[in-house]
Amino acid sequence: MSSCAYDLGAAAMRVMLMAFPTRKRVHSMAPVGWALAAAGHEVRFVGQRNPRAVASFAETGLDTMWFGEELDIARHRQLQVDGNTARQGDFRLCESRPERYTDEYVRNVYEHWVDVFRWTTPDSLLDELVRFARQWQPDLVVWDPLVYAAPIVAHAVGVPHLRMMYAADQTARIGAQYRDLRASRAEDTPPDPFVAWMSAAVGRFGADYDETLRYGVRTIDCHPSYLRYDGVDVDYLPTRFVPQDKPMAVPSWVLERPERPRVLLTLGGGEISVGDLLDGLADLDLEVIATLTASQPGSAHTIPDNVRAVDSVPVNELLASCSAIVHRGGGATISTAAVNGVPQLVIPGTTWSERCSAVAQVKRGNGLLVDPEDATPSSVRDGVCRLLEEPSFQECALKVRDEMLATPTLDDLVPELERIALCP
Repeated sequence: MSSCAYDLGAAAMRVMLMAFPTRKRVHSMAPVGWALAAAGHEVRFVGQRNPRAVASFAETGLDTMWFGEELDIARHRQLQVDGNTARQGDFRLCESRPERYTDEYVRNVYEHWVDVFRWTTPDSLLDELVRFARQWQPDLVVWDPLVYAAPIVAHAVGVPHLRMMYAADQTARIGAQYRDLRASRAEDTPPDPFVAWMSAAVGRFGADYDETLRYGVRTIDCHPSYLRYDGVDVDYLPTRFVPQDKPMAVPSWVLERPERPRVLLTLGGGEISVGDLLDGLADLDLEVIATLTASQPGSAHTIPDNVRAVDSVPVNELLASCSAIVHRGGGATISTAAVNGVPQLVIPGTTWSERCSAVAQVKRGNGLLVDPEDATPSSVRDGVCRLLEEPSFQECALKVRDEMLATPTLDDLVPELERIALCP
């Protein structure tokens, strides 16, 4: 055994988990907490309180502590959509077309997201978090890519920290583009706003800036390898994805073998009329499971005979019997479908990495992409038919599944996390 292996005969590690306080983000981080807790370590979620997500933390079964003022999620989202910013207009973080990656695009998106990270990390919150961390003395911090309070706190108390991805690594992608832009404009380059902000933030606690503040000592990535970008300065720890649904009873029909090909259509919010898309699939010999809410466009349509409409469903259990899925490209949905070997048609959202991930999937061969402006009943019908009728999609989806199942589990990762905590 390495001389740096964690001494399990000594006191257990204390591990601080810091997730952006929304249900999907909390559930995406919980599995590493469970693995560490099962190995005998003390694990605690720590961060800013979002009243709407209190139940989500409780559902994980892990201890939770909140600090600072309540997070105003509505204001956070407004900050990201006001004006021509990184979630709309010409400077969207989710942009995937290389011809759009102009100098102006790179500079605007990078600077905007530094502003978002800074806004979600007020000094008053940092003061409380550092005060607690100095008292609790964690050995390791694991953090969500949106929660830059985490590396600041870890740096302030001198402990190693790791990011944990919930989707494709957009911050690393735009960071690499900004790095390359600065290298090409060395004679006329303003200070890096991330370095300036983080230097001041850690300086308040007597620490100095270093590059681990960007992406952690290492980055835990539970998603398919084809979602990772080339040329980024990130040391990834590939790990098998653990599907997580909101706790709910599994209906018996979910586990029954369908008589016809089963397709899950789950699009969440947005402007796409789910009713129109269902009409386009109505005459096909398949069973469509559609998640519908009253607020979705077209939800008041008459439901075709081959459609089972539900307000929610345990997605992982359902996908075990599905032949295809139509969705918006969220990281958890992509990976849940991948570990089940299900071909995917993505109508991408615009929040984070949805279109970039869909493009990567098309290149890998286990999925198709239909842009929202092109998402008609005819285009979605044609895409679903291709996924069901062309064997290459299923063959590739099964290869991706096997690759993911061969990746080390989070339980396998625990000894490496122990080593990092003792010898970062």
